[in-house]
Amino acid sequence: MHEPTDPPAEHQTADTMPQLCCHCGDLTREPVLVGSVHTPSGAGSDLYACPKDAVLFGEHTIRRAS
Repeated sequence: MHEPTDPPAEHQTADTMPQLCCHCGDLTREPVLVGSVHTPSGAGSDLYACPKDAVLFGEHTIRRAS
């Protein structure tokens, strides 16, 4: 499986897409990747948390670059 690549610079924006925190349910523009959901169909998704709740998920969280 190939790793996803970032879009070209001309397609990137400084503003990240708001994500829903999987712990408190608030929208955050500073999402931290805390896990992935895998499904039998292969169409999984990522779980994000806001920065204040990300510490609840341990040290293996990944902050998205802005």
